[in-house]
Amino acid sequence: MHTHLLRCAAAIALVCAGFLVAAARAEATPGPRLLARYQPAMQFDPLESFRPTSVQSFIADSDLERLVAPPNTWAIVDTDPEPGELPGPGTGTWRLNQDLCTPAATIGGLACYAAAWEEGSGVPVVYGHVVEDDGKIVLQYWYFYYANTYSYTYPPSDFLWQAHEGDWELVNVVLSADEEPLSVGYSQHCLGQTRSWGATPRIDGTHPIVHVAIGSHANYFTAGAHPINLACVPLPVIGFLLQSHLPLPSDYAFGTPATNADERPVMPIRKIDDAHPNWVGFPGFWGELQYFHAPVGTFALGTSPVGPAYHDDWDDPLGEMASWPAG
Repeated sequence: MHTHLLRCAAAIALVCAGFLVAAARAEATPGPRLLARYQPAMQFDPLESFRPTSVQSFIADSDLERLVAPPNTWAIVDTDPEPGELPGPGTGTWRLNQDLCTPAATIGGLACYAAAWEEGSGVPVVYGHVVEDDGKIVLQYWYFYYANTYSYTYPPSDFLWQAHEGDWELVNVVLSADEEPLSVGYSQHCLGQTRSWGATPRIDGTHPIVHVAIGSHANYFTAGAHPINLACVPLPVIGFLLQSHLPLPSDYAFGTPATNADERPVMPIRKIDDAHPNWVGFPGFWGELQYFHAPVGTFALGTSPVGPAYHDDWDDPLGEMASWPAG
């Protein structure tokens, strides 16, 4: 009899637990409301040429190209691609290539890309993605910029720079299962930095402040000059700087809330997921090759980035953040 009662009690407990879980899910705050509640407050350097933008105008300004191998050349497939008609996974190797600009130009084509962005970008936009990971809720804020035009000097000059078309950056806000904020993660070049929620500067209590580095759009917790993690600096670049007796590179982010009063968290948030909108599934590069420039010449050095769904952060944000140092 005692065993029977224990089994009954256990069954009742499981049923109650199920009801509690169902009730908790029913009462969960919708993703768009959570994204709005914790939207980061982006602080831009006074000399920054770009703001986060919608992908539509960038796609419209680009040729859709496919890699033909051999002879390993890029062939134009569509001179007027539509965001809803980009190719999906398993269809080949693709890239979007801006028609009139190239990152091989002076300061990575900064003037050309800035003009293209100003002409067609519209209002600043952030793309929001909600992930449930290891019993936690991760709010992802994906920012797209027309170009990455990092300059070794501040203000920017043509002395030393690294550039590529298209630039995807990310801020994560991690919540507990009951929607309490726990920590944040800011993308920076190939890695990022993390902090506990309590140690993160915020506006109005819920909007983490992000200081955006000029040109590279790496995200930092404080304003100022920040040495770039050497794990993200190509070895040929490190070798050139050391041989030239030059300091290792830093990011510059001198924007402050006082000088960016209009940069409060008011960007429209457009929610994205695996299947919506169509361009999220585009497997190609968002731009042509990446370039590094020094007084001795300009060299191709890698590719432009892929879209959010092809970053490790997309499906495993906590695992990716675990590899980032604390900031």
